[in-house]
Amino acid sequence: MKKERNIQPTAHDLEVWQYAQEELFNYLYKGLAGWFQIQGHRVLGKWSISQQTKHVLEIGCGQGHHVIYSGHTYQNYIGLEIRYDFIEAFKKRESAAMAINGDAFCMPFEDHSIDCILSIYIFEHLNELKSNLLEIKRVLKKDGKLLVALPSEGGFLYKLGRALTSKRYMEKKFGFNYDAIIRYEHVNQYPEIIRVIREVFPITQRRYIPFPFLPSYHLNAVVCLQSENRWLGSA
Repeated sequence: MKKERNIQPTAHDLEVWQYAQEELFNYLYKGLAGWFQIQGHRVLGKWSISQQTKHVLEIGCGQGHHVIYSGHTYQNYIGLEIRYDFIEAFKKRESAAMAINGDAFCMPFEDHSIDCILSIYIFEHLNELKSNLLEIKRVLKKDGKLLVALPSEGGFLYKLGRALTSKRYMEKKFGFNYDAIIRYEHVNQYPEIIRVIREVFPITQRRYIPFPFLPSYHLNAVVCLQSENRWLGSA
C-alpha cells in the first residue's frame, strides 16, 4: 500500500488527464461502476427525506449527479461547486436546480444557516479535510445533518473493482497511468477520512454498499455516513 501511495503521475499523465476527465465522469455512471456510484446517491437521498422542505447544501456538487440519481426532490437545494465548467454542465442537465460557484473551505453562507449538508465522493479529494469539516460545522445548524458518501479507497473490493472497470477502460482508451492519477486525485483514503471526521462530528450511522451485512470497508465499494452537529461551538 505504501508503494502505491508514492506513485506520482508524469507530465504526460497529467496532460492526458486534462481532457480524459469528462470521459471518466461519464463512464463512472454506467454499467457496474455506475451501479455502485448511484447507490451512494440513493442512500443519501433516503436519509435526507426529512430535509425535503429544509435548506440542503451539496458541497462539490459537480455536474449534478446527486440531483439526477438520488430519487429525491429537494425544495431548497443549493449546489456549491468551485469549477465553472461543472456548474455549466449541471445547469444544462437540471436548469431549475440552483448551483453556485464557491469554495467549500470558505462558504458564502451565514453561521448555522443550513439544515443538511451533503458530501458525495468529495472528501477523498481534499488536502485539508479538517479545515473543510470545521467550515461545514460553522454553516450547519445545531443538530443539522451531515450526510457523506465515500469510496472505500484503500479497501480490497474497491481496488479490485477499479482494476476491472475504470482502470482497464481508461488506460486502454487514453494510455496513461491510471493508478498514478487516482493517487494524485484521491489524497485521502477511507480510514484517514473516518479519523478526521470523528475529530469534528460524531458518526451516528453507516451503510455499506453492496454488502451492508459485512460491515468492512475492505468488503464494500462505497460507505455512506450520517453525522449530526451535536457539538455546536466546539472545535
